[in-house]
Amino acid sequence: MYQSTIIVNKDIDAIEKLFIPEDKELNRSTYTITKNTKQLIFTITAEDATALKTAFNTITKVLLVWEKTQALTSKA
Repeated sequence: MYQSTIIVNKDIDAIEKLFIPEDKELNRSTYTITKNTKQLIFTITAEDATALKTAFNTITKVLLVWEKTQALTSKA
């Protein structure tokens, strides 16, 4: 069993909303989202390294889209 954590410290309310429609149970991995006053914490649990990478990539791709969108809207 593998486990990893991603912690987000910026725009946590908006980012949390992005993950509401996302499927949190993948083939061989799952992730949970926990929010406190200053952080959004993603906890990934996977059966193997490949499944861990898949879940990690799923989360980071959404975060990358968020960052790029924020950069574009701040220039407008």
